[in-house]
Amino acid sequence: MRYLVSLLLLASLTATAQEEWPVLSGPYLGQEPPGMTPEVFAPGLISLEEERELNAVFSPDGRIFMFSKVEDGVAKMFFSFHRDDGIWQEPRMAGPSKTFPNHHDVDMAFSPDGGWVYFISDRPLPGYSLERFNIWRSKVTRHGLLDPEPLGPHINGPGSELYPMLVADGSLYFSAERDDSIGGRDSYRAQFRDGDFETPVNLGPGINSEVNEGDIYVSPDETYIIHVSADRPDGLGGADLYISFRQDDGSWGQGIHMDHGINSAETDYCPMVSPDGKYFFFTQGEEIMWMDAAVVEEYRE
Repeated sequence: MRYLVSLLLLASLTATAQEEWPVLSGPYLGQEPPGMTPEVFAPGLISLEEERELNAVFSPDGRIFMFSKVEDGVAKMFFSFHRDDGIWQEPRMAGPSKTFPNHHDVDMAFSPDGGWVYFISDRPLPGYSLERFNIWRSKVTRHGLLDPEPLGPHINGPGSELYPMLVADGSLYFSAERDDSIGGRDSYRAQFRDGDFETPVNLGPGINSEVNEGDIYVSPDETYIIHVSADRPDGLGGADLYISFRQDDGSWGQGIHMDHGINSAETDYCPMVSPDGKYFFFTQGEEIMWMDAAVVEEYRE
């Protein structure tokens, strides 16, 4: 009798687990594609009520999805992968986020070849304050992410480095507060050459202003940038999203405040366009949103 009860309990737990994470196949965790109005991404699966999720990052081949979730006030990296049988695995915490449980790991970006994940963390790093975020990277393997390594001191300066983004030629964009900053925190570009990053260069007044900038998404061909700015006169909330386009002379045009239901009274941040260029992801308040990336072309026109 006890054996039968155990079997029934096991069957019940298995059924509950299946109800909590359904069988999902197809691209983008099998979700119905959005239109030109932002929608919550994977509600009840990734975006959960009463919880805070941010970042939405797919690997170049579309088989790995990464996002951040805040647990007990600490942001950690989570991932789901598209198995060989075509089914998406239930998300679990990435290995590097387990090593320092009281430290944040957030703002992920894949290298162009999908071989590395770059992210920021306030985990211990000799010579740096624990109050600072630095850029780290982990090698991607079939068994998960390897132990992370920090970037060099010419990238990880005395302040916090935020939101790394890599483009087609391997160059790195990020935000930081440095001696040549126009305002508080500015956005920078470090050219990738001969296997390393060169000295970062300030992106100039088309992107940066007298207030803080950050969370900078750059298209792989570097023709447009979507970034976050706080406290601008046309802002609607704590931080808003702006889009800028490369000009004929190579400079960046002035940022355009994004509407289409994108900016709100909430904090709007963490912009990311899917590797296939089809969908625009961002975080609004505590939820991950997505919409058709055709919105970019409307601003370009």
